[in-house]
Amino acid sequence: MATWNEFERMKETIQTISHYAEIYHNGKVELVSFDGENVVVHLGGACEGCPLMPWTLHRVVESTVQDLFPKVKQVTAV
Repeated sequence: MATWNEFERMKETIQTISHYAEIYHNGKVELVSFDGENVVVHLGGACEGCPLMPWTLHRVVESTVQDLFPKVKQVTAV
């Protein structure tokens, strides 16, 4: 289970990634849940239906999150 501080840090991290996605790709990333080891996000805007969405999820979102939160095992999208 994530602590309140970890959850808030994760929320800020996802918001930062989303800000980048909005500026450069007209996309959006929203935090759905975080339990300390697993992160669930929703990719919206231009990311929705984009054939590069899996790349964005794993190479941008997941790699950034795992660099900052070493306990995170996976990042998935809904």
